[in-house]
Amino acid sequence: MRRKTLQIPVGNIFIGSNYPIIVQSMTNTATTNIDDTVDQCIKLFNANAKLVRITAQNVKEAEALKLIKQNLLTKGYNQPIAADIHFNPQLALIAAQYVDKIRINPGNFVNLFPNNISYTSAQYQQELNAIEIEIEKLLPILINNNVAVRIGVNKGSLSPRLIDKYGNNIEAAIESAIESALIFNKLNFNNLVISIKTSSVYETIKANRLLTSKLDSLGLLYPIHLGVTEAGIDKQGIIKSTIAIGNLLLDGIGDTIRVSLTGDPLKEIPAAQNILNSYRKFVPLPLLPIYDYTLEYCPKIFTNNNLADGLPPSDIDFIEINNLNPFEVISKKLETNKYVNLKLNTSQFDLYSLSIILGRGWIDGWLRDIYLVDNNLKQDTLNDIWEILQATGKRKTLTEVISCPSCGRTMYDIEKITKEVKERFSKYPGLTLAVMGCIVNGPGEMKEAQAGIVGNGLNKANIYIYGKLVSKNIPINDVVDEFEKQLKIYNLI
Repeated sequence: MRRKTLQIPVGNIFIGSNYPIIVQSMTNTATTNIDDTVDQCIKLFNANAKLVRITAQNVKEAEALKLIKQNLLTKGYNQPIAADIHFNPQLALIAAQYVDKIRINPGNFVNLFPNNISYTSAQYQQELNAIEIEIEKLLPILINNNVAVRIGVNKGSLSPRLIDKYGNNIEAAIESAIESALIFNKLNFNNLVISIKTSSVYETIKANRLLTSKLDSLGLLYPIHLGVTEAGIDKQGIIKSTIAIGNLLLDGIGDTIRVSLTGDPLKEIPAAQNILNSYRKFVPLPLLPIYDYTLEYCPKIFTNNNLADGLPPSDIDFIEINNLNPFEVISKKLETNKYVNLKLNTSQFDLYSLSIILGRGWIDGWLRDIYLVDNNLKQDTLNDIWEILQATGKRKTLTEVISCPSCGRTMYDIEKITKEVKERFSKYPGLTLAVMGCIVNGPGEMKEAQAGIVGNGLNKANIYIYGKLVSKNIPINDVVDEFEKQLKIYNLI
């Protein structure tokens, strides 16, 4: 059953539990290139995106939103657009005059003490007061222009103030969202949507479950936007997003979604629609346990041949599922057993359904091993299963490459570089690499990776190892070679 929320007007649509789940995306054009940005918005709207977000990283870009909105209306597109604001509250004051929704990142909206690692109680309160002052300045413009706000928390860019108090963890991310929501609520502004994103599937699921529980206990019934940040490229990004978004939707959590895929944002819309179509097949979800997340058990993938972990031992009890009622079969077995092992023919399932079923089982801890009984199991299909297992964090057999979807701040071909990194460094289990679009959020949001490439200007990039800048302003055509050199220097490969 879907979580009950307020119904939030955003332009000519509503976001909330009484309305269909909204699919949205974000442009990756330069915002000041009005024609390109308008054209990409139109393509996304024609593909059935209901909301498009546009970066506004300086005054010129924030002012450009006026022409973008005007041009869209002139061309007959009255769907809402949102402005993505980081670091500078003044940009929100400008953008809110022209768009239908503002996304603010509370982790960098106000930072009075940028060099602080630890905070006194007085400094903590001083910064909290400063956030309230900036929000108060914004409110008249929001109200006069009927503009909604998304409080968009990203675990990779949390406020140092909250990291000092809680650690760099889910608890700090939830507190970041709650404290901002409470300020807006105190000031009688409730046209809010809230999101918490991480690059970890497990953390994204856990954070949103805890967030909604806390919001509801406080009577803050705000809609939730779902997504996995830096989900990655192609199938990897689709699998990670499907596990997290699909299973949160099954929990009744989520009113708007974005599948963040590296590259052309048009690819995001069909992927999001497929997630919506897949999760609906499993509604209503029968009762299933949620165990504490641990790495005590390493799941195995058995097959009829010598692929993966080979044939299963005879003493493992498997239950067979099909694509009609898999969760009902699983729930019945779990009435008398703590765990299940699943037997399935993958040809009966699409990638989205497999990601939701297996992802939920491994994340929530009730699934152990699986047995793929396909007579002609294809290596590509098996690779997909490995990707699903890897995305849950329960067993790593591949190098993980996290990469941002890019936006107008990205000034190089991030899709090409991500593919090169994935191909060249694919066989290092346990290694996590990052390819990020820009230095605005890149260094902070790649904290889950041991090493990463971060764009820094037109066709230039920096290289980071363990969060430390080790190579700067590398021409983009040379950056993967330099990256390999640095990985070897630091004994990562």
